[in-house]
Formats: sequence, structure tokens, C-alpha cells
Amino acid sequence: MQKLSIGKTLVFHSYKGGTGKTTLLANIAAAFAMMGMKVCLLEFDLYAPSLTTYFRKTPELFLNDLLAGDANISDVLVDVSSELGLKGKLFLGFSSPKKDDIHEIEIKHDMKWQYAAIRRILAAKKELLSKYQIDYVLLDTSPGIRYWSINTIAIADLLFLIMKISDMDIMGTKRMIEDIYKSLTELGSKYFIILNKVPGASPISKFNVKEANERNLWESEIKKDLGTEVIGSIPCFCDIQFSRHEFLYAINQPKHQFSRRLLEIVDKIKGIDQDF
Repeated sequence: MQKLSIGKTLVFHSYKGGTGKTTLLANIAAAFAMMGMKVCLLEFDLYAPSLTTYFRKTPELFLNDLLAGDANISDVLVDVSSELGLKGKLFLGFSSPKKDDIHEIEIKHDMKWQYAAIRRILAAKKELLSKYQIDYVLLDTSPGIRYWSINTIAIADLLFLIMKISDMDIMGTKRMIEDIYKSLTELGSKYFIILNKVPGASPISKFNVKEANERNLWESEIKKDLGTEVIGSIPCFCDIQFSRHEFLYAINQPKHQFSRRLLEIVDKIKGIDQDF
């Protein structure tokens, strides 16, 4: 299998909130950077941003300013590589958590403004890949089918749907695939499933035959149900689920089973065949 070439845009999406998408994505971004890659994580969950809280940052400018034409991508980026002790680079672009900014992006702009904003995103993406020579641009999206989640999905090279194994998540994701993702595959995109918060985890045991068999069964059933490859699953670890502030287990607790499983997914992403 060929490794995924540099300069790829990966979008992470979900049918609904509560799947752990943002936490998972932050750890994936850090894991890539820990391996020596240049990574940029942009928060396009414009309706319910949370990365400023997760990374405990208060930037002067946000992606909202980029969309409005009041800032360039270089003005928005925050480099956290040194403070995290990463081998590579990790740049972050935050969405504004301010109530007025969320309200404004939700309802205030006409189609002309929206089209101009999309052009600015595309220009920013081009600059990241050329000037910054970013290996992976990772985009967080709003859950469900909303204007900015659809536009974010549309600029992806590869799409990753994060989901839990509840009936609601499975049926909702299936509808979303039928409504959106099948059309995108006709245009050359490819999407994959990542299962998160799967029941039955042990944070201590390195390998459990019963757990492995259950994981394989879940992945096989979801693949059959949704018609696409499941590239990995991460159990629901109570120590993470109920932590007041989980922060980058992938680099801070590399021996934890969450980190091990996440790195398996990162390796699978790297190994995806480019000729899709």
C-alpha cells in the first residue's frame, strides 16, 4: 500500500454531537505532529466551538475574521509545537466562542458574503499547503447537515465520520451518507468510519481476547450497515470520559490504551491508498 502523500485535507464529521469528535481530532493532530509532520488543525465547528477551551488559548483573531476578510490565515494561526514538545509542527486555527460571533455566522450573512467566505477558505488552504508546506490540514466540522459543515466537507480529500454505536447514531449516519456522502463519492471523494466510545474497555489490559472479538464484530456490522470501511474503534474509557479536562492523552499518556488505539488509527490514515 502506498502511503498517503503530503498536502492532504482531512475532514472529520459526525451525525450529531457527543461523539467525542473534537477530542479525538485534537489527539490525532498531536499524534501526527509528534511523528514529525507539519499539521494544521482548523476549527470549522463554527456553531459550537470548543478548541479554545480544550487548548486553553485566547487568540487575538479567529477563523471568523478570516471568513469576513479581516484577517489572513497567517494572522489566525497559533503555533503550539514548542510548548507541547512536538517533533514536528502543530498550528491551530480557532473559531470564536463569543455569542455574538456565533449568532452572526448563523444567520446574518447573505449568499454573496458566504461565497466570498468560501473563496477565502480555499485560498487559505492553498497557502497552508504551499507556503507552510503542511502535510495534513485537519478540519473539524459542525455535526449534522448544516451550511458550513457541508462546505467544509466539500473541500476535503478524505472524509472521516466519527460515530458511536447507538441506534440513533447508526441510523442518522446512514441517512447522512445517503443524503450527502454518496454524492461526494461520485465526485471522487472517499469516506471512512471511526467508532468512538465503544463499550467494554479496560484501560489496564493491553490485550483482551473478548474485547478484540467484540470490536471486530462491531466493526464488521457497522461496515455492513453503512457500506464503508471502519478504520478503527476506540473504547469508552471512564477515566477519560469523566475527566474534568482530558488533554492530549496521545502525547501525555502514550502508554494508555486510548493512545495506543488512537495511534493505530493514525497509522491506518497514513496508509490509505492514494489512488481512490
